[in-house]
Parts: sequence; C-alpha cells; structure tokens
Amino acid sequence: MKSEITDISQCIRELKIIIEPQEALDEYNKVLKTFKNYAAIHGFRKGKVPISMIEKQFGESIKNEFINEKLNDYYKKAIDEQKVKPINNGEAVNVEWEKGKELIATFKFEVMPEVKITDYKNINVPFEEIKFSGSMVDETIKDFQNRMANEITPELSEKNDIISAEIGFLNDEGKVTKSINRNFILGENSYSKAFNSNLTGKKIGDEIKTKLFLKNQQSEDKEINNAIKDKEFLVKVNSIKRKILPEINDEFAKDIEYDSLKDLKEKVAEELKLKLIKDNEQRFNESVITALIEKNKFDLPPSLIKKQAEDMVKPYAEKNKIDINKMIPVYMSIAEYKLKQYFIMEELKKIEKIQVTDEDKEEIVEELAGNLKMEVDKYKEMYKKQIENEEFKYLLEERKIMKFLKENSKIVPYPKEKKEK
Repeated sequence: MKSEITDISQCIRELKIIIEPQEALDEYNKVLKTFKNYAAIHGFRKGKVPISMIEKQFGESIKNEFINEKLNDYYKKAIDEQKVKPINNGEAVNVEWEKGKELIATFKFEVMPEVKITDYKNINVPFEEIKFSGSMVDETIKDFQNRMANEITPELSEKNDIISAEIGFLNDEGKVTKSINRNFILGENSYSKAFNSNLTGKKIGDEIKTKLFLKNQQSEDKEINNAIKDKEFLVKVNSIKRKILPEINDEFAKDIEYDSLKDLKEKVAEELKLKLIKDNEQRFNESVITALIEKNKFDLPPSLIKKQAEDMVKPYAEKNKIDINKMIPVYMSIAEYKLKQYFIMEELKKIEKIQVTDEDKEEIVEELAGNLKMEVDKYKEMYKKQIENEEFKYLLEERKIMKFLKENSKIVPYPKEKKEK
C-alpha cells in the first residue's frame, strides 16, 4: 500500500491511498468466497455455485461489499503510517477500482491548525471609550417611567398609541383574499406617513382602505413584497393601547424605592459609571482579540466551528423548541471568534509563561468580595469550591494576559467608516 497527503488548507488534508492490484484482488476474492458459501441460485446446491456465475449475478454487490469492508482498514493503516491526527472521521470523496487493477481511494479529513502568534506586542487596537454623560441618567429614568406606565384604551387613536390591526389583501374586485395581523406604534413604524395619517383619529372596529408604502419606499414587511407595496389594503383596527406615563418627581422615585428624585439620579449615575467601567473593559478586550485575529491569521476546522455553534445554541433551542439546525448558521461566526480567542489566549500563555500566584488569587477575591460588599473571609468560605476549581484559574490567567496586552498595545481611534457605521 502506498499513501500520500496533500494540504488543502491549514486544517483540511487530502489522503490518497493506492492498493496494489494483487493485494486488492486477494481481499476481493475473500469476499467472493463468502458469497459463494451463501449464494443461492436455482439448480445449484448452496456452496456449489460456480464462481463465474456468482460474479455474473452478484458482481456489483460483491465489489461494493469488498470496498465497504476494506476501505476503513486501508484508511486507518495509512493514517498510522503518515503519523497524522485527524479530528474527524475521514470522508471518502473518490474510490476507483476495477478487478485486476489498482484500488485508488481519496479521503478528506480535518486536523487542528498550528497556531503561531508572532504579532501581539505594540499592535494598533482601534478603540474609543464610552464616556459617562447626564443624558444616560435621563434615558435610564425614562426607561423606569415606561415600565411603570399604565395602559388605557382610548376612544380615538393618536400618535404613539400601540395599534393592533388586521391588514387585508384586496384583489381587483376589492375583495379580501388574505389577512395578516400587525402590531405597531402609530407614527413610529416602517410604514408611510400617509398610512400613519390615515390610521390617526380612528376607533376600534374602524376599517380603512389605505396604501402601506410609497412607490419609492422599500417594503420592510416580509409578507408585503415590493410588487404590491403601494396597492391599497383594507386595514381594520382591532385594538388601541395608550401608555399613561407617571410624572417624574419625588413620589415617582419613592415608588421605585429611592428616597427622592435627587437620590434616584445620584444612584443611577453611580451604577451607570460602574457599569461603563465593566462595559468599556469588555469592549476593549474584544477589540484586542479582534486585532490579534486580524494580525495572526489561522484557519479552524469547519466541523469544530459547527460543534461550538451547536453547543452555544442547544440550550436555547431545546428550551424554546426550535430546530437547532436553523439556528447554527446564525452562530457560526460567533463560534469561530470564540474558538480563535481561546487558541490565541492559550498560545500567549505559553509564550509569556503566564502563572497564577497566590497574590493574584487574593487580589481577585478581594475585588469580587468588594463588588458584593462582603467580607473577604466570608466570600472565601461561601465560594470555596469556585475559587479552587480550574475554571477560576483559567479566568485569572486570561485576566493576566489581557492586562499584559493592554500594557503592550497602542490604542487608536476607530477608522472613520467604522465610526460612521
């Protein structure tokens, strides 16, 4: 047997196996003898049927049986001889054999890439910190206000009302052929200004013939394509809901368990500032990893990425009874990013000889206890198992790597096109 391997990419290999004619024929004849022992042909006793007749009647089945039986053996032997370590079962992409000739089989399989991180010091990292502003406090309080709003059913619709409507498709005779239900905020939706104007001042049960989109407007409703977007539809108002917002004052603040409006604003500002510190840190870490991926390119086996995406979506898909195969494609790029991050971090740990010390553990434990406003000894007692497990050690190693990268990176503004986007 002869074999040779060709690199298709960093992670995909092609293995070509050549079996000498005599060796292939010997193995084929073993399968043929098995057929001879069990083949039943009218006029002959079992085991006494001539070989030529068996081949004539069962030739293709015998050939397929021989190939299916021996192909995996040839593959395993070749893999051992070539001293490679596939991460998945090789797929036979081509098999050629005729009796008396060489058997030539071609397999494809995946291997782990050789990850080499060479460009990681003093690299440019596009990043701009999000700074705190008073408007963030206002937006947060508005969110509280919206969540505490009461809903009423007004007599007539106005801008910002929540409308539930039945939209009927009309044929040339003006009859409804199909209906769809839509919920939207009046004056704040993808439909045209004319549509919103026609729905203003209406009551529940009213029916209005109206166009949904203008001719030059792109339809953003998946069930209303651009060919019919500017035709008239029959819209029936099924319900109208209006939010009545509470006034933002001391009483409002007390209702959500703050001492006063001033106390609410001060504490919201404090919480937002702490959140921004964490968010900026996370965003910076992501920017560093993205820069490292771009600087140190390497491929990953497609099956590995798919498995990672599957593991990410499986709990959600099972909980919500969604076909996991429909969700996996959406998560492939995220899965690839996460895997590349893992391989980069593991390689950098080796290069920089990252070690977690007792001092490192003490520092992070004090920080975590402080976040929970808890005494350090009590935190250690309560979270003893978590502190001692390998995942905690891994997080500390990652933290040290990120600190090193931050100290050895050049922070630059986002490119203009990315900032605008």
